[in-house]
Amino acid sequence: MAFVILALQEPITAATISTSTAGALLECLAWAVFVGLGIALAVIDARTRRLPNRLVALLTAVGALFFTSAAIVEQNLPALWRALAGLAISFGVYLVISLAARGGLGAGDVKLAAPVGLYLGWLGWEALAAGIVLAFVIGGVAGLALAARKRRIRGLTVPFGPFMLAAVVVTAGLVASSTNEISI
Repeated sequence: MAFVILALQEPITAATISTSTAGALLECLAWAVFVGLGIALAVIDARTRRLPNRLVALLTAVGALFFTSAAIVEQNLPALWRALAGLAISFGVYLVISLAARGGLGAGDVKLAAPVGLYLGWLGWEALAAGIVLAFVIGGVAGLALAARKRRIRGLTVPFGPFMLAAVVVTAGLVASSTNEISI
């Protein structure tokens, strides 16, 4: 019996490590896609005040695919449900703000809130709340700085997508540094 236990110890350990590594790799791939598409979206929004639907949809779909795969491999379905809830919550928050602000927040920003919520939700409830608030703080400070520079507020528009994306990156960095994890 002891021989069987010893014989199975290494394969079980290897399977556990490889599953953990596979899940971490899938998470890293999701974040690599976020950074790549996030940079493209931020530049496009800053230049044109538009967030292309196809890129936003691609960011959402690829993130959902990698996070779903990671959740299955890691047997961590609660993280997946939280990420999907984050998607819905973030979209809902931005939609309500957009309707209340009457044009102060564009439809592209509302759509971008879906992948933003997905990624923040994967990190945790606190990260979701902090990331959403941080986007408005960063955007507000940048807007005030721009208004002071231009010496006017009325009619001033600021693309908000770059601040949403920056808030996710900052939040992810804070989560990673606080947990000392390589995988976000």
